[in-house]
Amino acid sequence: MRRSLFAFVFSSALVSIPQALALGGPTCLSFTPTQYAIATGSTPATIWIDTSDWPGVHRAALDMQRDLEKVTGKKPTILNVTISNNNDLSRQMGARAASIPIIIGTLGRSNLVKYAQQSSTDLKPKLAAIQGKWEAGVSEVVKNPIPGVASAYVIAGSDKRGTIFGIYDFLEQAGVSPWYWWADVPYKSHSAIYALSNVTCSHGEPSVKYRGIFLNDEQPALTDWVIQKYSNGTAADRPPFNRFFYSTVFELLLRLKANYLWPTMWNSAFGVDDPLNQFTADYYGIVMSTSHQEPMLRSSPVEWYQFGSGQWNWDHNKENITKFWTDGVKRGYPYESVYTLGMRGTGDSKLFGA
Repeated sequence: MRRSLFAFVFSSALVSIPQALALGGPTCLSFTPTQYAIATGSTPATIWIDTSDWPGVHRAALDMQRDLEKVTGKKPTILNVTISNNNDLSRQMGARAASIPIIIGTLGRSNLVKYAQQSSTDLKPKLAAIQGKWEAGVSEVVKNPIPGVASAYVIAGSDKRGTIFGIYDFLEQAGVSPWYWWADVPYKSHSAIYALSNVTCSHGEPSVKYRGIFLNDEQPALTDWVIQKYSNGTAADRPPFNRFFYSTVFELLLRLKANYLWPTMWNSAFGVDDPLNQFTADYYGIVMSTSHQEPMLRSSPVEWYQFGSGQWNWDHNKENITKFWTDGVKRGYPYESVYTLGMRGTGDSKLFGA
């Protein structure tokens, strides 16, 4: 299989997931008729999202569109909505009231969710309970969420990852494995998808704030695979651990409700090998950091040999090392990052001056 290498590395994480049940949570979807049809044999799903929501939420909505087309055979329509009051909402949505929409939104960013919260006495306290929480979310059928719409399936998050996790939870229940790409898990086909009434699929704040992986000791296995897949079998000074590779890892992490990554470091530099790596991580919603021997978001020894000056020795080269670290902090400042501290010898070798 084309991605069997990475799938094997993560094989211990694979579990058997029952139909329409995602990550141990309640089941909110059905493949037998209920009164709330999201997609049927004649009607594709419709996805509504506020234009002001996070870019990463919009990107995940595109995953939902693609995945639901794979599952149902019909491509959903995405409606990007701009509203400032109920009158705007009525004009934009009134003609589409016959559809059964999926409304996606983040608290504080989405007027769609804001109006649904104001309109629904059932939804209002549930969203109030997750307001300001870390990565929390609520998904359920909401009656009369906005003027002219009898019901909708609302996926709402307390922040961008709370919403994104709700999207991927929905897709896993619909028949899409988080491992569809890395382990070639096939999509499950369903001609229709329905929502269950009086069932809430929610996730609260995680007990562990940062959850992720470290692509450690990637040479030679993962490195050779990346060279073959992302540079046509050739590589220059360093292997092509670029945004195209990392985007597949970012998506997998989010589908597994993870949010954190230490990137490859054997002969690579995440912030340098592709200038858009850090931007792409933040766009997806992944918090980046660096490993045990790479403080301040700077690869060591790769970046030190390229940009540093003098010995990797704090006692004798404090000024240059401080500048090197400061530049790393500045580079990571626009993005969601965690800075590791402390020194270790370059390449896990002896630390001079210690």
